[in-house]
Amino acid sequence: MSSATSATGSASAARPSLLSSGAIVFVATMAMNIGGFLFHAIAGRALGVAEYGALYTLISMYALAGQPVATLSPVVARYAAEFHALHDARHLRGLAEYVVRLFGAIALLSALLATIFAVPIAAFIREPAWAVVMVGIGVAFATLSAALRAFCQGTHAFTLFGISMFSEGIGKVLLLVAALAAGLGLVGGVAAFMVGLGIGAVTVAVVLLRRFRGVVATAPQIDWPRVRATLGGSAASAIAAVVMGSADVILVKHYFNAHDAGLYSAASLGGKIVLYFIGFAPTVLLPHFTHRAARGESTRRVLALVLAATAGIGAVAVIAYHFAGLLLLHVLVGNAFDAALPLMQGYAVAMALLAMTTALVTYGLATHRLGFAIPQLLAAAATLVAIVLRHPSPAYVVTEMIAGNALMVLVVGIAIGAQARRRTA
Repeated sequence: MSSATSATGSASAARPSLLSSGAIVFVATMAMNIGGFLFHAIAGRALGVAEYGALYTLISMYALAGQPVATLSPVVARYAAEFHALHDARHLRGLAEYVVRLFGAIALLSALLATIFAVPIAAFIREPAWAVVMVGIGVAFATLSAALRAFCQGTHAFTLFGISMFSEGIGKVLLLVAALAAGLGLVGGVAAFMVGLGIGAVTVAVVLLRRFRGVVATAPQIDWPRVRATLGGSAASAIAAVVMGSADVILVKHYFNAHDAGLYSAASLGGKIVLYFIGFAPTVLLPHFTHRAARGESTRRVLALVLAATAGIGAVAVIAYHFAGLLLLHVLVGNAFDAALPLMQGYAVAMALLAMTTALVTYGLATHRLGFAIPQLLAAAATLVAIVLRHPSPAYVVTEMIAGNALMVLVVGIAIGAQARRRTA
């Protein structure tokens, strides 16, 4: 038996069932989420309002900077899945090397750009230049980690995928505790988060090196024009979504004092729980919408039910924030952030609206109605422009976030509806 056949044969035999794979991913995701919760809970209490606001702003910068490249992860997963299905270990080895080279180069570029533009960016958010460099390093680690996890998804290596997520989530917390114990403060918090992003990448890289040792690599042929055509709508949507959840934090850090920015950061953290709570929906709904569309069945009634359910869950969540919001703040970041309560309640409304947009976008992607992409990006841009032009208080910014997300629901819904009517005309 050849080394190629052996490598893929053993992997195929060890492939977990759909149920066990789902359980592994669920447990790993929960571990990563718990790690994130513990990270913010510890950081909020240890750093205080002003320094936590700085840390959260830097994390928001990382999320914003890393999103465009992250949209390429599905491409890696798709090619890995094709080679895995053919038991083609040589192409899998070649793809793994290609991923490391390509995304490694992108990672180095991100770190280099962060270093070059560190001074002006740091001046904008009123933080030291070293913090921006650390964000660039975090984006570099996360870029490579996301690509390698996508490779694991495509090859059904869900145990390795789960170990990577678990080690990252727990690793950030352990690094934070060690840094705070050493008295490093904000420096330690930023370093713990950004360096922690690389733990998952290292875990996957080490295992893949051992798994494909002795396999001769065959370079894959990537059809980049097809990739661009396929990912256009989903990439635009993903970028618009992360802009609406991260760019406002950066602008608030620029326009307001450190204390107000810290309160806004806590409000953003708490308000986004609504979005995360409903965030499972796209994963479940996308194949359902796709299946019905492929069979030529009507999808409108299902969409109406999904939107109604999303709106209902969002409304219940907003009501819960009204009655238990202060308790949530205390659990998330401690007692020093009580003044963020009104901001968090409004931010929760904005995130509930963003969840509605996510449901509409999922429907559009599944039914190949991608006309929403440009209107969604324009709505996100209009929201940021509104914040830049008028920002008398953090509460006003939250109001603009609510209005911007409501506009996004409207324009995405209209675009998808208009495209559906043209197809049926």
